[in-house]
Amino acid sequence: MKTKLLTLLICLCAFGLRSAGQAESLVVVNDEFRGAWLATVAGLDWPSCDDHAIVQQIRLIEQIKGLRELGCNTLIFQVVSNMDALYPSKLLPWSAVLTGTEGRNPGFDPLALAVHVAHDCGMQIHAWINPLRVCRDDVTPHDSLHVSISHPEWVQNYRHKLYLDPGNPEVVDFLRQIAEEILGKYDVDGLHIDDYFYPDGLRKDSNFEKNGWRNDMYEKYGAGKPVDEWRFGTINHVVRTLCETTHSVRKDVVFGISPSGRLVNTCALYADPRMWVNEGTVDYLAPQLYWAIGRTDAAAFEQVLDSWRFVSKGVPVYVGLAAYKYAQGINKGQDAPYLNLAEFKKELDMCRETWYVKGHIWFRTKDILQDDFRAYILSELY
Repeated sequence: MKTKLLTLLICLCAFGLRSAGQAESLVVVNDEFRGAWLATVAGLDWPSCDDHAIVQQIRLIEQIKGLRELGCNTLIFQVVSNMDALYPSKLLPWSAVLTGTEGRNPGFDPLALAVHVAHDCGMQIHAWINPLRVCRDDVTPHDSLHVSISHPEWVQNYRHKLYLDPGNPEVVDFLRQIAEEILGKYDVDGLHIDDYFYPDGLRKDSNFEKNGWRNDMYEKYGAGKPVDEWRFGTINHVVRTLCETTHSVRKDVVFGISPSGRLVNTCALYADPRMWVNEGTVDYLAPQLYWAIGRTDAAAFEQVLDSWRFVSKGVPVYVGLAAYKYAQGINKGQDAPYLNLAEFKKELDMCRETWYVKGHIWFRTKDILQDDFRAYILSELY
């Protein structure tokens, strides 16, 4: 066992500690944003808690290096998914995905390693956080640092799922502190949030209090506004706070958001990208366009793509592409085009012909590193 770990450690040094001269040979593509989301929630792309810490580091390095060899120039690395962390934090417990136990130190700093390797490969790295999700459905937090334990008054239990309440000023300040902690300690190139805003279904729920959503923050701070208007305002305040924090801590870092691809869906969560653009509180948008071309409903890729023409107003749009749908058994009916990799060429060609689209982001890393997908990207797309 010791011999095996020593071999892995040597590989770790070989991958992760290359000289600056070696890094300079990898040229970033500057005219097109080519990103990939590396999802760590539930170990989707990385890590496996069954792996030794050295093995986890090797595999993270291999994935980042694999993305660069593929032609990607930006890594979107998920570091806060359930109010837990993939870095040593004073605010959040260590994520259980690393060791199987929430709060247990894995013996290394995944974010520090990812930053080092990404930059060594000539790539940007954006730290990705889920802004309001407290925990997964099948997990019960137990570490004293977890907000559900340290600040249960911040947490809403809506339809048996836990969320931070964005209407609580203390929650917004907590999110600001998380951003400051990451940006103050790590040389990341961006801060990135996705579409975890108010719960799906809340806006149309006439019995939201019966279903667990307390209205106390609105009653305290609503100031007579209609509840929908006030909730949109609270999300705008979260976005504004994170954007301002990003630029105040690091003027060279960008703040980006990945909302749902259809505007009607993201507005159902009380998130309105048009307001962020108008207020100048987002540096890029990465809408998740996870539907095939030619659908007969309003989710058709080409229709959804065109809808962002009326939103962007000069803010770069990086389209999220559904690599995870390739060849899945669920791809029937309207999703059948994803059985063929040619669907992604059609979508990418359409993006490249669209003036307000400046790049794309693949969801997810593990999918595009599969042999057949990887070969297709190298031969047909990049």
